[in-house]
Amino acid sequence: MQFIRRFLEIDEDDLPRVGGKGLHLGKLTRAGFLVPQGICVTTDAYRFSVEHLSEQNASSVKNVVLAPELIETILKARDELRTDTVAVRSSATAEDLEEASFAGQQDTFLNVTSDELLDALKTCWASLWSERAIAYRRTQGIPDGGLAMAVVVQEMCAADVSGVLFTVSPYDKNVSIIESNWGLGESVVSGAITPDSFQISRETGEVLDRTVATKQEMITISGVSEVSSAKQNIPSLTDEQLKQLGQLGIQVETLYGKPMDIEWALADGKFVLLQARPITTHAQTHISIDQKDSEIEKHRQSEIQILKTLADTHGTLWSHHNLAEVLPAPLPMTWAIMRKFMSGTGGLGKAYRGLGFYPSKRVDRSGILDLICGRIYVNLNRESELFFNGFPFAHDFAELKQNPQKAMYAQATPNIKHSTSSFWFKLPLHIIRMTKAELQLRKFRSDFDQVLTEQEFPKFREMVAAEQNLSYSELSDAELVEKFQEWCRKTLDDFAPKALTATLLAAFSLQRLEATLQKCIDETEAKGLVSRLISGLSGNLTVETNEKLWEVAKGQISLADFLKDYGHRAVNEFELAQPRWREDTSYLEQIIASFSQEVSEPDEETQNGSQHFARQIEQRNTAEKELAEVIKNKVGLRKQIESELDFTRRYMPFRETAKFYLMLGYEQIRRALVELDNRYTLNGGIFYLVPCELEQLIDGEEFSDVIAERKAQREFLLQIDMPDVIFSDSLDCIGAPLPSGAADTYTGMGVSGGIAKGQARVLLNPSDIQLFERDYILVCPSTDPAWTPLFLHAAGLVMERGGLLSHGAVVAREYGVPAVANIPNATQNITDGQMLQVDGNQGTVSIISS
Repeated sequence: MQFIRRFLEIDEDDLPRVGGKGLHLGKLTRAGFLVPQGICVTTDAYRFSVEHLSEQNASSVKNVVLAPELIETILKARDELRTDTVAVRSSATAEDLEEASFAGQQDTFLNVTSDELLDALKTCWASLWSERAIAYRRTQGIPDGGLAMAVVVQEMCAADVSGVLFTVSPYDKNVSIIESNWGLGESVVSGAITPDSFQISRETGEVLDRTVATKQEMITISGVSEVSSAKQNIPSLTDEQLKQLGQLGIQVETLYGKPMDIEWALADGKFVLLQARPITTHAQTHISIDQKDSEIEKHRQSEIQILKTLADTHGTLWSHHNLAEVLPAPLPMTWAIMRKFMSGTGGLGKAYRGLGFYPSKRVDRSGILDLICGRIYVNLNRESELFFNGFPFAHDFAELKQNPQKAMYAQATPNIKHSTSSFWFKLPLHIIRMTKAELQLRKFRSDFDQVLTEQEFPKFREMVAAEQNLSYSELSDAELVEKFQEWCRKTLDDFAPKALTATLLAAFSLQRLEATLQKCIDETEAKGLVSRLISGLSGNLTVETNEKLWEVAKGQISLADFLKDYGHRAVNEFELAQPRWREDTSYLEQIIASFSQEVSEPDEETQNGSQHFARQIEQRNTAEKELAEVIKNKVGLRKQIESELDFTRRYMPFRETAKFYLMLGYEQIRRALVELDNRYTLNGGIFYLVPCELEQLIDGEEFSDVIAERKAQREFLLQIDMPDVIFSDSLDCIGAPLPSGAADTYTGMGVSGGIAKGQARVLLNPSDIQLFERDYILVCPSTDPAWTPLFLHAAGLVMERGGLLSHGAVVAREYGVPAVANIPNATQNITDGQMLQVDGNQGTVSIISS
């Protein structure tokens, strides 16, 4: 057991003992670079000190009693250092490895005296168990088991100037970026100030661009101090110093063989190195606004050119709905999988073919989705080709351009202008196919709900349960890739078409119900009546999940028991990169705490949602009386309406139930990816690859540059403002500022009946809600099952996207929460705290007061 390693003694095999930071400092020192001398208190010392603790947490570790022999060893090694005070920094055993950076996750202490050293050491150890560090590890998929903390103790460097150097710019491979400030570098690394920023040529060292910040504060050995007025607005480095530093960075890069993120200091006219690590993220640099804008514009023009090649001669529409409601901006791995799934040869196409439809070859090849500026859009032209190849279903381009909001859930209709000569030749074939599809639809509707409930769902759940007992950590890399492929096939190719068939039957039944009702009443009245007629349906597993969370809050079941059945769900669960609830329970714990507060302080209005459920039952009963009145003299339509209502009610719950089961298989896909990600220390980078690259990964191909490039590109694309609907003859709308659209009343689509008033709670993420909040109007882009617990305390719901069959609409009806969807830019136009009235009957949202 070795408690201390001096920098000169550290070699590559010491990583588990000295951590990432210690390893890099040792490597730089042994290579001959100027590095302030130091020692590393190893993980052996940490494990030796905590082995008797019953539990490792921040408090127990910070208060641990150090053994006399350990104290003696540390203080003796510290006396070898030449400065009166030292810097003490954590060095976690997973820290500063490729594609990950723990920067800021554990503690750093400057100007530490010998008397303070042991306390600083234990505080560094304890930072391994801070809430911030634990959350970071969960996000990066790093398990807690076996973690230990090494601590670097290094001579304090009385720096005149300090900062960071990125040897390769994320925006130009020929450029290095340097950021600097007067004094110690902590002000730059921590982001506490805006530093000077320089871009220099890697080849010549010439300064290509400089941004000199107003530097009012700096950190010195004695603490934070004010920068003299004479130095506040002048560059902290000269051109010659920048050239020297750039050359030094190239030398470090040569040592490592890859682009580097380097912390440095200028002391007594010489540059010294404080840390170096492979570049892991492209979001930390401060580039000039002009360069950033230029890069964004370049990406915008590239996306526009791509869309021009995709556009049809008679015009193409793209709508940010459908899958975009639950997967707005997928990472590359998720996008590749879902793009195939939503094609004619994927699960979507199989479901349509099973019902007697004939998707076009173009849908087989390209699917119905396009990724535009990192967001999913439905190509409405290709979507209309899902039904009968060659039949001229189309959207009225001109009409929808007059009212783009209608394009969010537009229905294609026959348009002879889009027909070809082959259409007329094949017209008898189309008629035969349509007749067969109608017969197939009737056949499936008769009992497919029972087939799913009694056969397909139990069979799939049993298959997943068997897989969950298999330890992926014991599989080889090749076997993991096979598991990934196997569960993509089992989940998306085999099971999903069956689950999706039920949701299609729900959609077709709903369309027919509305169309038939519109023969009796107008469209707005029909949609509002249908919304209330299908509220309060049983069998919704998303609602059941919420009820089980209530039981956890009441102490009737444990969280562990809850996770056994529901732990495969997640916030933004269609994104494979998102941890499942059983991996990260922090969101559930927040919701349970909110429910627990209500259990301890019950009130008649919201206790266990009884008021909500009573309200939706009352709405449905009232709607049934209205329907009876509407059809009492419509003898010919009554039977048809009652039949379509029955089918709609039978199949509507499968919209949520199908996702519940689909996510069981989805979790297995993620399991294989996470295991590979951990083995190759990609720290989430696996989700920036695509399926075909997994074989190359395990064959030894290096993907760090590919991952970094895709991250940087995605960051730029997501900064481009996007409209909900795009027309191929108006592509310049991409990137144009979104209209403020401020108004007193917004009109959308009523998806859950009733009227509610309350303060707006504008959220982009469900975890942003506060425990004590009640009776708010939830305003959000769209929802997935993770939002469901928020409905219980909501008076009303406003969504930017969604229709009668969207998750938010279905669950709002279950809880009797008035809801309006399809309000463009609602999260921008409505201000948090405004008093709103939501009318789910008329589809309006009114601002009562600010």
